[in-house]
Amino acid sequence: MKLNKTQQGAIWMILGVLSMALMDVMAKILGHNVPVAQIVWLRFMSQAILIGTFLAISGQMFVRSNYFHLHALRGFATTTSSYLFFLAVIYLPLADATALMQLAPIMVTLGAVIILKERIGRKRVFGIGVAFFGAMVLIRPGTSVMSTMSLVPLVGAVFFTIYALATRFVRADGPWRSLFYQGLFGSFFSSLAVPFFWQPINIIDAPILIALVLLGILGHLFMIRAFATAQASDIAPFGYAALLFAIIFGIIVFKEIPDIITWLGAIIIVGAGIYVWSREKLNEAAFKDE
Repeated sequence: MKLNKTQQGAIWMILGVLSMALMDVMAKILGHNVPVAQIVWLRFMSQAILIGTFLAISGQMFVRSNYFHLHALRGFATTTSSYLFFLAVIYLPLADATALMQLAPIMVTLGAVIILKERIGRKRVFGIGVAFFGAMVLIRPGTSVMSTMSLVPLVGAVFFTIYALATRFVRADGPWRSLFYQGLFGSFFSSLAVPFFWQPINIIDAPILIALVLLGILGHLFMIRAFATAQASDIAPFGYAALLFAIIFGIIVFKEIPDIITWLGAIIIVGAGIYVWSREKLNEAAFKDE
């Protein structure tokens, strides 16, 4: 059976979020042995070297860009969000951290309204509000379950939003150069912190660290392939498969059984995200019909 473009894109998207979920598993395993700053630096440095080598061999120009300042902003934002997300994954149950990270697409929609002055209807505002309510259900403010670490992925989602919005302005550079600049500036900004945390890597941890780096690069490449194959609006909901993978890996690898409140908060966030996506899809269709 031949798959259409949307089905192919969905498969690439699922492979991308699966790679990222496995990367988070590696980070959680490494987190108590290797400093997070060192993990982030190694991830972006490896990305810059591998993608830069590919661009050089293929003869593509990757130094010149009309959006150098925006790539620097993207690099700073993605470095900060990666650091915070890894912290969340290490110190929170995998399902909780991943569920809170799923606020990022919602925050991108909100950021597009605030920064890019895009118009938004009341129904999408309602969906955004419901998503943040789901986050509060997960965090459980005012209870003994709440921890300061619960706020870390929320701040990380803010920086991811900055990264995603800046990415909208650099599309002319193409996905490969954008991926290279992400690694280049990510390694630069993470280099400012890593000397204060650097420690020798135990040979036992080396294969896990290599796997983390490769999974991160593969995840980005799979997602690039997904968005190159199908329209972003058609495959965006498949990104929520990350939460399913996080729950599965959390149970199998770390023996983390989500409680009923975690399930409820996760369902609210994902449901609101899909609702906001559906409203954006309807708006796109209406715009095309005009």
